[in-house]
Amino acid sequence: MVPQLVAAGYRVIAPDLIGFGKSDKPAAASSYFYQAQVDWMSEFVEKLGLDNAHAFMQDWGGMIGLRVMAQKPS
Repeated sequence: MVPQLVAAGYRVIAPDLIGFGKSDKPAAASSYFYQAQVDWMSEFVEKLGLDNAHAFMQDWGGMIGLRVMAQKPS
């Protein structure tokens, strides 16, 4: 999906959730709690200054992303 969106002229950001995929793995089990993931993703969105964006989510990303969007719906 990413190549097609980029080819159509869209900016695409595809973060890897901390501790999942190819990202570094935190040692503390507490890092894998839902709220920690929501907090990290909220900070990520805030630091990038993302606003008025469209989201495509799947699996854990959907649960986390919807929570982040609900906190700042614009």
